[in-house]
Amino acid sequence: MLRRRAPRLALGLMVAGPAYLLLLSFSPVSTGLANALEAHHSSWQPGAPVEFVLVLGNAHTSHPERPATAQLSGTALARLLEGVRVWRHNPEATLVVSGSRGADPAPHAEMMRLAAMELGVPAERIHTFPEARDTEQEARFSGALVGQAPAVLVTSASHMDRALLLYQRQGMNVTPAPTDFMAQPTRPWYFSARNLWVSQRALHEYLGQLWLAIKS
Repeated sequence: MLRRRAPRLALGLMVAGPAYLLLLSFSPVSTGLANALEAHHSSWQPGAPVEFVLVLGNAHTSHPERPATAQLSGTALARLLEGVRVWRHNPEATLVVSGSRGADPAPHAEMMRLAAMELGVPAERIHTFPEARDTEQEARFSGALVGQAPAVLVTSASHMDRALLLYQRQGMNVTPAPTDFMAQPTRPWYFSARNLWVSQRALHEYLGQLWLAIKS
């Protein structure tokens, strides 16, 4: 009986894999997954004074012959640009950037610092956390620095819910400044590799939220 079922099971798995990838590359699916994460927070607008602008790290690849902004990943650059935008409305604030060394010889926080300086932020207005390996550590390090001071948290829109929760657990009352939006309008009924990438990032975030809930 088991031998009879084995070919059917194998065939089912062979069909399910490509079908799953095709589904995730379908624009209504990828956009829906991303929009469910990104629709909770509006873009930051100038208002109350800010003392700290907290920019979460992402990734970079060292190419010493290039400017620092060209060494950042697209996500890291989007986050930094939004952080600099917020800082320009509050030039007395401290821009906080973070990220550990990882597989690259230079800590990500240092690359973010250099890029921020290229974008016009004075060195004395930048604080780095080069030891932070993930959002949880970024939140813990920032909590000791920021305390109850007014702060803006900058990260990808899809990541904002989980990041806010981690920062609030450290006793900080941060204002969200989402950026790097993925749920962009596309042609309806459209399949693409980008849609698959959007779905992958969204599913990664859902798993992160689930893991955070399990740990709590």
